[in-house]
Amino acid sequence: MNRRTIAIIVVGIAILAILTTVAIVIMQRIHHAAQQIGKATETTADIGDVVTQVREMSRLETAAMHVVNISTITQSYNYVPRSLGNDEITLYSEGDVIAGIDLSRVQQSDVWREPDGTLVMYMPEPQIFITRLDSAKTRVLNRNTGLLRRADPNLESRLRVYSESAIRKEAAGKGILNVARQNGQQKLATFLHTLGFQRVKFLTRDAARAAS
Repeated sequence: MNRRTIAIIVVGIAILAILTTVAIVIMQRIHHAAQQIGKATETTADIGDVVTQVREMSRLETAAMHVVNISTITQSYNYVPRSLGNDEITLYSEGDVIAGIDLSRVQQSDVWREPDGTLVMYMPEPQIFITRLDSAKTRVLNRNTGLLRRADPNLESRLRVYSESAIRKEAAGKGILNVARQNGQQKLATFLHTLGFQRVKFLTRDAARAAS
């Protein structure tokens, strides 16, 4: 056997040894990964800490709605013709309504953990936090004042207060509170997942009373 043949055999053995070593390492890593996949990960969280962190989120704004309203307010006198004694103003207004969940109301008794690990929480009812008129877009459409009277200088300001209330009611009628509840649950669930709770369930006091 010449030297060239011997060299080829040595190189072949070396390559085979290297490939065998690489295969062994790969198999070990695959086995380790399979063990990790099959191993349950447990996270311990104190319910008191959870309540504290949730309460610190305080007024969680979760829904907004833009509303347009046209309202009219009229002052009149009995037995006096409208053209003489009325004072009437029509206001076009636009406003924004913001709703959400006041998480500062969550109590220790509102949160518990079920045997399967599910975190259960009584969610406070959604509420409207802010109603504001857009002054730049709110304007008087019409003003009629009778011939025998002076215009009431406070009539427009009172109508603005009424319009703000009407915008608030219209947003509630269009379901802003339901949207606030749904969005609030989604945001809070995402936050609780970061604390290690994979399963979260929300309850409401109204639903609990209806079921009892």
